[in-house]
Amino acid sequence: MGKININTDGGHNFFYGDDDDEDDDDDDQIFDFLTPRESSKPYTVSEINSGIAKILEERNTLVWVEGELSGWKRYPSGHCYFKLKDEHSQIPGVMWKSAAVKLNFNPSDGMAVFAVASIGVYEKAGYYQLSVHRLMPAGAGAQSLAFDKLKAKLLKEGLFDESRKRPLPRSVSALGVVTSKNGAALWDIVRVAAKRAPQTDIIVADTPVQGDTAAENIARSIRVMNDFGGVDVMIVGRGGGSAEDLAAFNEEAVARAIYDSKIPVISAVGHEIDFTIADFVADVRAPTPSAAAETALPDTAEGRRYFEQCSARFAVGINRYFAAINDRIGYVKTSRALTRPARMLAEAERSLDEAGGRIGRSIKSIIMAGDTRLRSVAGRLNSLSPLAVLGRGYSVASDNNGMAIRSVGNVSIGDNVSIRLVDGSVGAEVKSVSTK
Repeated sequence: MGKININTDGGHNFFYGDDDDEDDDDDDQIFDFLTPRESSKPYTVSEINSGIAKILEERNTLVWVEGELSGWKRYPSGHCYFKLKDEHSQIPGVMWKSAAVKLNFNPSDGMAVFAVASIGVYEKAGYYQLSVHRLMPAGAGAQSLAFDKLKAKLLKEGLFDESRKRPLPRSVSALGVVTSKNGAALWDIVRVAAKRAPQTDIIVADTPVQGDTAAENIARSIRVMNDFGGVDVMIVGRGGGSAEDLAAFNEEAVARAIYDSKIPVISAVGHEIDFTIADFVADVRAPTPSAAAETALPDTAEGRRYFEQCSARFAVGINRYFAAINDRIGYVKTSRALTRPARMLAEAERSLDEAGGRIGRSIKSIIMAGDTRLRSVAGRLNSLSPLAVLGRGYSVASDNNGMAIRSVGNVSIGDNVSIRLVDGSVGAEVKSVSTK
């Protein structure tokens, strides 16, 4: 029986042999076709397509394909149909709704993409196609990898540290702008500056912000702005765009130029959803160029209103202060000290004399009261004195050590004693001791 093997490289090999040939390689016997001389009837087209579909489905796993989209169309069902092509060939493709809902970008004709797909056959039309499970922009993976790698490197080196970021100046005389003079970003900044701070000078470093040499030019312009001097704060940025348009602001040269800048830098790259390496290094990140200008420049109109309010409050305070001074001066002018000074002096002298008299009387009274208390205490002390007792005819005997003899047990016959009388003392010798 004849057999056909469809190889993965698209070639075709025909084999002829018998069904009972057990030596045939099973891998080559994927789908059997009868030769015309062996078949009693021809195959239908559907049978051929079905057989080829079975061969492809059994022999192929997922493939990774790079190509350019053509004829992209999304149907109301949610399914998407297109072709992937290169310079020499093209392949029909389909992305079913279950996979299409996971797309995180908008595919369009001419876009270079990567596709993860399986190969199948659309039997009704008789052609093979790619059933795409995942689709991504070509280059997006490499860009994302490079972004993450550079971000990790600069983070480790400390370029993103909040501690090194400088505060913006409270007043700005000169604003530096690094961007393209032909871009909308510059005119957004000028418009905001004209409204908020028309007195501020704007120094522009005209710089390409996309293209192969953009990163080098942006870095050089940042250094030139620092060398120029006289700039209080600098805005570095551009308007929105695709990831490729913003690529210059993800370059290491730009990041290091911002880090080395002596002038505080506000990054203003793209729209609110866009983040670049420059945003992480800058002292302040603004979502748009307009927001960057609003961040850099205080609103002078609001400042004027605040100044006017402060001036009004100051004027009210000054008026109240001087009114109080005037009231006090008026009171002093009408006081007795200025209208009748001689009478006030006489009254003061009289008051002094009266105070002196009161003090003298108080001192005399205090002395007399003290004398009376002293006499009373002296009398009480005298009544308690041992001499007063002796004056009433009593005497006190003491031993040779001068200690008072309180008991007959304290002396012995022959001891010398001293007897204290009211007007003196006498010596004596103990001749006898009696307890009676």
